[in-house]
Amino acid sequence: MSDLAEHFRRLPADARACLAFYSRLPISPPLVEPGTEPRSLADSAAAWPLAGALIALTPAVLLSFLVASGASPLIAALLALALYTALGGALHEDGFADTADGFGGGASTQERLDIMRDSRIGTYGVLALLFAIAIRVAGLAETSFDAATGAFALLCVAAIARAGAIVHWSALTHARADGVGRWAGRPDRSVLTAAMLTAVPAALLLIILFGVAALIGLLLAAGGILLFNRLAQRLIGGHTGDTLGAAVILAEALLFAGLAFSG
Repeated sequence: MSDLAEHFRRLPADARACLAFYSRLPISPPLVEPGTEPRSLADSAAAWPLAGALIALTPAVLLSFLVASGASPLIAALLALALYTALGGALHEDGFADTADGFGGGASTQERLDIMRDSRIGTYGVLALLFAIAIRVAGLAETSFDAATGAFALLCVAAIARAGAIVHWSALTHARADGVGRWAGRPDRSVLTAAMLTAVPAALLLIILFGVAALIGLLLAAGGILLFNRLAQRLIGGHTGDTLGAAVILAEALLFAGLAFSG
């Protein structure tokens, strides 16, 4: 069996592993088969887009219910994204804020990495989070012109953004000799390919629903990830667990910004 086929065979178990690590859902990691080594998080990353859509499922239902009930799309989007963030344990938001603080406040590679490891949040982190939340809420509100469209947008964006984060993850080496990034491993080409293929249906659905606006969002997200890769390589010499979370939030914000052109 090819590596790619094996990733798709293991998609349910790998999605469970991703949900156990990347969410606050009461899900335990899959049991390790006797006589086999535990799979690293990077080996399971092909299922990360699927896990992202599953995390977004309940918030999407909430968004649909609120819009159908006559709630303001802005309030509906804010509440849905608040639930989405809570279910994800604000893990990616934390990484985004830490990355902004390190990239903005450090004068050297080591200083940036030290700032990113500090649990305290600084001005750069606060501002970055505020703008990212505002863009995502505004973009989702613009897509929520009926009970279904905004919900599908949230599901699709959650999946595609995580595929974008895997592009970041696989493209750069570890910036630290320790930490979550190194512990998690690094996705190989087969993992990246499987993750991108897993996200293709979400991208196609966005294009069907939003047309040119979806293409704008996808191009913005792809360009944003590529620029972020170059910045991370130049400033810290690779990726960390924080930059993985930052890549998710960056991709989501840019996707929603593009979808807002449909409004």
